[in-house]
Amino acid sequence: MHYYQFNIGDYLKATAHLSPEEDLTYRRLLDHYYDTEKPLKPDSKILAFQIGASVEETELLLESFFWLSESGWHHTRCDQEIK
Repeated sequence: MHYYQFNIGDYLKATAHLSPEEDLTYRRLLDHYYDTEKPLKPDSKILAFQIGASVEETELLLESFFWLSESGWHHTRCDQEIK
C-alpha cells in the first residue's frame, strides 16, 4: 500500500504529547507498516535500524501505540485500513 488516508485531527489527538523525534519515529513506523502491509517485526533493534531511529524511542512507541502478537507488532487502525 503506497497510499493511505491520513486523518490529521485523530493523529494530533493521539500524538500531541510526543517530542519531534518521537513523532518522526512514530510516523516512520506507520509508513513502514503501511508500505509492507504486515505487522512490524518483533525485533526492535532491527526495526529501529530500518526506520533510522533509536532503539529506545522505537521500543517506547511500539509499547505505546502497537500491540505484540506472535506475528509481530500490530496497529489496530493500520490493520483496518489494510483490510
